[in-house]
Amino acid sequence: MINQASSGYLAFIRANSSFRRLWAGWTVSALGDSFNQAAVVFLILSLSGGEGLKTGLAIGLRLSSRLIFAGLGGVIADRLDRRLFLISLDLSLATAALLFVFAGSAGSLPALYALTVLMGALSAAHASARMVCLQDTAGAARFDRALALMQIGFGMAVLLGNGLGGAMIAIVGCQAVFLFDALSFVFSAFCTWTAVPSQAAGADAAKAGQSSLRQDWLAGIRHLRTQPVLLRMVLTNAVWSLGGGGVFVIVSLLCYQRFANDPVVLGAFFAMTGIGALSAAAVRPVLGRGFRQDGLIIGWSCVAEGLLFMLLPHVINLPLSLLLFAAQLASAFLFGLAYQPLLLREADPAMRGRISGLDSGIYLSLYGLAAAVHGTSAGILGLNAAAALAGGIMIAAGLFWLLFLRRQNTIVNHLNFAQEK
Repeated sequence: MINQASSGYLAFIRANSSFRRLWAGWTVSALGDSFNQAAVVFLILSLSGGEGLKTGLAIGLRLSSRLIFAGLGGVIADRLDRRLFLISLDLSLATAALLFVFAGSAGSLPALYALTVLMGALSAAHASARMVCLQDTAGAARFDRALALMQIGFGMAVLLGNGLGGAMIAIVGCQAVFLFDALSFVFSAFCTWTAVPSQAAGADAAKAGQSSLRQDWLAGIRHLRTQPVLLRMVLTNAVWSLGGGGVFVIVSLLCYQRFANDPVVLGAFFAMTGIGALSAAAVRPVLGRGFRQDGLIIGWSCVAEGLLFMLLPHVINLPLSLLLFAAQLASAFLFGLAYQPLLLREADPAMRGRISGLDSGIYLSLYGLAAAVHGTSAGILGLNAAAALAGGIMIAAGLFWLLFLRRQNTIVNHLNFAQEK
């Protein structure tokens, strides 16, 4: 299965030059961003003395502004040229990354927090537009494969970025890491500029100017409310985020308390994100075979992720801890590979950007809030209790979706039976 997937991926990359450019640009920018995340978390841990709330804020603030900006990015992606919009965001992200150099040199927590909010807002708008731009470039029929390839690139970037990021911080310092991050976004802007979409940039693009951003945003909300499957999917993702938001803050505190805030160990844990992404992408051929099968994968991956994370603080051995964390993250990425294509397939084509933006904005903002809450709970209750709470919420999200899926299947069976009679 893995060999067939690999040959299919290579054939797809060779046949689509514009996708190759996007893939290269976004992979390199993900590499730079993973360097940035490792450096920011290390600085916050060092400056705060490993305080749970301040560490949680470092991760939470990166995501807290995304409710507005992810939704706004989705609306703009349905109205304007997505490629030019992404280029402008890449250049803005490069500027924000450069400002981290000065904040890190000054050792200013307020400046680091403010830039983290700015970086999160720009990244949120970029993520919303990127998803629909990817579908424009690859074509709707090949979007599943393109998404898996993007995940492979992301996995390799995060694996290298976090694995090497800890070593780079120890050798050359955080400022050099922030500089590389800025250059990676410039490279991403260049790659996006040279890529040409293979299909129209959106059914609503011609209507730009005929309705306000607020009206378009509200139209996306109304569409979401009238589609039971879409609404339940977004709610499932939202509930999951209330637990998933605790993952990296609890792992960061685990490294600080158990491994003496070693940046190499912290980088190794963050690098497991890449291993998880690559592992999930290897089984992509089992996805896309029908709504029910992909739906079951969405639900059970949440349950598996929650159970694995609850076990993590109880494992003392470092290699085993890393392996367990990689398995938990593989479940999370498998969820994403099933969830994102299904979400866009269920949405009206004219609403794809808005639905993607609303979904990203809701779950990421809650994810950011949860990071701060779980950081605080870890300081008060301890890591074991905080991990149990976060894992339990992820399990609840999976069971919520599986229950809905069972009801949907029951309704379909009743309708089929009535038609046969």
